[in-house]
Amino acid sequence: MLTRIFTATAVASLALGLAAACSPPTTPTEAASADTADMVKMALPHAKMANFTLKDTAGKAHELYKMTDAKAIVISMHTRGCPIGQQLNPDFHALQAKYEAKGVKFMMINPNMHDTPEMIAKEAKEFDITMPILKDSDQSVTEPWGVERATETLIVEPKTWKILYQGPINDRVTFGRAKAKPDNDFATVTLDAMLAGKAVTPSYNMTDGCIISFEKRGH
Repeated sequence: MLTRIFTATAVASLALGLAAACSPPTTPTEAASADTADMVKMALPHAKMANFTLKDTAGKAHELYKMTDAKAIVISMHTRGCPIGQQLNPDFHALQAKYEAKGVKFMMINPNMHDTPEMIAKEAKEFDITMPILKDSDQSVTEPWGVERATETLIVEPKTWKILYQGPINDRVTFGRAKAKPDNDFATVTLDAMLAGKAVTPSYNMTDGCIISFEKRGH
């Protein structure tokens, strides 16, 4: 039986035209985003994250497949100056504080071509981001994942390297709206199930956040 792997070829078509950075999708792109979501949902049950090695803003290298001691790996997309990302920083702090001691590893990855490590480090200090922010300078690591916006998060199972969740960590902050508490804690639900040893069906949710411009996709 053939196993489908989550490669650049398999997901290049996932990134369809979206709205301008840090603005909600316009009507024409809402249908495109829906198509993207449907394709990601179909791909996720077979999605295996390939190994990668990236350096953080301090120059330290992080290799995915060496993180075999982790109970789960949470990877969130970062872009400098994203208002939604900045508003969600307390939520990322809370998630990290709750699960890091339980063996879950956290990291952010910045694939924006114009964000330098120095710029990223400055924002991390300003907003007290304690998880490492890795730099995907040529976008070769993150582009195949089908990610589209800042704060989009992937939760990976180290035993199989499968992506069990892709989307926002919760729904507290969306375009033009911020609630005191989220109605849905997507990341928490997935992590609790993983730590309890339960079978997790891969899931996907659309993410609000500043759009990531991938040169390979032409937007």
